[in-house]
Amino acid sequence: MTDPDDLKLKTEIDEIMKSVDSIMMKVETVMPPKQEEAQPQSDGSTCS
Repeated sequence: MTDPDDLKLKTEIDEIMKSVDSIMMKVETVMPPKQEEAQPQSDGSTCS
């Protein structure tokens, strides 16, 4: 790849990441993370 191609690809990836961030903010607004998920579990079990 050449430098112009690299710059174009980087720009496209940056735009996608901004979109993902925006979508995640909207999802968190509608469905806030549960308290159990935000805190470590005290019984020693793990989620798989």
